[in-house]
Amino acid sequence: MGLTELISDLRAGKIDFKDLWSAFRKAYLARWVEEQASLNNTLRSFSGILHNDKIARFRKLDEDFLKMSANAVVARVAERAPAVSAKVAGTSELGILSREIQKKSRHKPLRVLFSEIPKLLPRIKPCFLTSPISVAQYLAPDHPPFDLVIFDEASQVPVWDAIGAIARGKDLIVVGDPKQLPPTSFFGRSESQEWEESELTEDMERILDDCLVSGIPSLYLKWHYRSLHESLIAFSNANYYENGLYTFPTARFARLGVKFHHLKNAIYDKGRSRTNLLEANAVIAEILRRLETPELSKFSIGVVTFSVAQQTLIEDLLDEARRQKPELEDFFSDKCREPVFIKNLESVQGDERDVIIFSICYGPDSEGRVSMNFGPLNKTGGERRLNVAITRGGVNLSS
Repeated sequence: MGLTELISDLRAGKIDFKDLWSAFRKAYLARWVEEQASLNNTLRSFSGILHNDKIARFRKLDEDFLKMSANAVVARVAERAPAVSAKVAGTSELGILSREIQKKSRHKPLRVLFSEIPKLLPRIKPCFLTSPISVAQYLAPDHPPFDLVIFDEASQVPVWDAIGAIARGKDLIVVGDPKQLPPTSFFGRSESQEWEESELTEDMERILDDCLVSGIPSLYLKWHYRSLHESLIAFSNANYYENGLYTFPTARFARLGVKFHHLKNAIYDKGRSRTNLLEANAVIAEILRRLETPELSKFSIGVVTFSVAQQTLIEDLLDEARRQKPELEDFFSDKCREPVFIKNLESVQGDERDVIIFSICYGPDSEGRVSMNFGPLNKTGGERRLNVAITRGGVNLSS
């Protein structure tokens, strides 16, 4: 049967008897792959070593190019900046700016200063990174127009905030995802104001939707970069993006992905605290387990709750746990690149973590009845909230 070499290795002690089957299987599959590859022109000429070497060289060149591009931009901006000398007239734009820099106090308001140096400002600051409200606050209406205005996260920009900034540019690029959350008046409420999960505030009109219905040319970005396991984006890809995203199977994280943890005896305290205590305690236990396990603590953690009441409960329980385990405090401070967060559906947009834990909260009450009210998800636009929540994680998603 062609197993002479295998039997010889077994008799010579090169292979242990308990490893015989795995050794045979590996050898058989290796020969089968070689046979199949020899039948295919593409595979026959393919070398994994050369391919990986090309990838490594491309990554190195790409990193070098990014660094060189950044240096080139800095150099070009520096070339445009005028030289400062003692002979500069005090009434010139450069003289006005130099005088403001030398002041220790009583500086001119930025809006006034910017209006006095309209030609100098774009030479030393060709790119402004600001919010729409700050544009109106610091730049006068007669300020020279920008060549290009770019809106990032346009799904979160109300129309009335965007118009003023759009009017200050010659060209416009609007970047955003219509499947993500629109702005709501929820964000305008103070922390002292109680928010009922049953009275979700109305979504505001956003500039992204107006651009789409106005027929402005669109370009869809289809490469999904975040999730390191395909199952994390599969639901959104199928239900929200019409399977148009390019995703990639990942062998490196085969044990990770979407996981469901069913808590049999968890009770939703409907009509009272509107929380699920057993579920909240399970979330805290999972957070502590991960932070106290060296190989798991390298993954950043975020918790997404389906209601504000459940968010508050988990925050209170976590604060108590942190007081008892001060050695974990670095995971919640600025010392951590991505500290642990607890957020609800309304406020998690823009956040990313390696591991996202869902606290659904809703479920059977004390009498075993399940209400079909799931808070914000039941309201208009609830599907956007779900999409935002389930696309926050990079490695693992637990619910």
